[in-house]
Amino acid sequence: MGAMRAVEVTAPGAFRLRTDAPVPVPGPGQVRIRVLVAGICGTDVHICRGDPSVAKMLKTPLVLGHEFCGDVDALGLGVNGFTPGTYVSAEMHEPCGRCGACLAGKRHACQRTMIHGVQLDGCFADFVVVPAANVVRLPRSLPTKVGAILDPLGNAVHTAFKVDVRGKRVAVVGMGPIGAMTAEVAACAGAARIFAVDVKKQALERARAWVERRNLGDRVDVLDVSAPAREAAIGRVLAGTEGGVDVAMEISGHPNGINDAIRMTRGGGDVVLLGIPRAETVPIEGFGEHVIFRGLTLHAVIGREMFQTWERMLALLEKGMEVEPFVTAEVPLERFPEALERFASGEEQKVVLRIGEGSGR
Repeated sequence: MGAMRAVEVTAPGAFRLRTDAPVPVPGPGQVRIRVLVAGICGTDVHICRGDPSVAKMLKTPLVLGHEFCGDVDALGLGVNGFTPGTYVSAEMHEPCGRCGACLAGKRHACQRTMIHGVQLDGCFADFVVVPAANVVRLPRSLPTKVGAILDPLGNAVHTAFKVDVRGKRVAVVGMGPIGAMTAEVAACAGAARIFAVDVKKQALERARAWVERRNLGDRVDVLDVSAPAREAAIGRVLAGTEGGVDVAMEISGHPNGINDAIRMTRGGGDVVLLGIPRAETVPIEGFGEHVIFRGLTLHAVIGREMFQTWERMLALLEKGMEVEPFVTAEVPLERFPEALERFASGEEQKVVLRIGEGSGR
């Protein structure tokens, strides 16, 4: 085949839109997918800005992007079960399959994982090649703008289901895109009460709009924990739950968010940690008092369970879980720099790139 369009990262903090990138050829056991729509992630922002936290992971040059949906285009040797035109997404982590985590059935925690868009070519292109074992079939009824964000939605589903939240009181700390989706998942999973927590005005306004749109006013409290209101907000959670929530889910990765999640949790409760701090060290306030003497259980979440999370996520969408409104901008691939900035600035909640023909379905 000829050339294709692709967003190529040439070095940490340096990227360009190519129109002459070579079309990848699927090898044995691989599938080539024509990309329809792709989602921009916070990791993409860090890569394009040269953030040191991701720079050391990069293997450049490479095609950026790891959130997408598309149609099967070609099959490598030995691949069966797919036909051209099949609507799919894919798990973009390639675990080693040999380490202790993989052998224990926890491939999402593999420390030798290679990630498309970070070490391997990704999906901000007309075509992407992935292992056939990583491809996930999608129902044709699923809008492409939703199919494009299943990767981060999977993070939210993994987080919300780390602990059974049915009938429980839950705090979601950090209402960015993944936090917003986590709150939606928790609501659909049967949480009795949810505290949606953030410091940013726009995130709080969007959270309130979600509550109104989903008619969740009797189950969800939106709390501002910015500096002047932080202690009062934590006190409100503790008072409203007689000592703390059963489960706190920390999505922001900010040290204050991590400490707030811990402080909001009752004795014997669970704290689920998804947010990644920028610094390598995070101080825990009153570690003995707030963690040890309260008997908390801390859970770390990485990626999506392969492939239980995908199955659960698609089942929830089938039952009416609503995530489409979280996509607030759809931009052509040619305007990638603009789309990246709109997402990075917080102007938009979730931004997708429309890439392939027919991607408007």
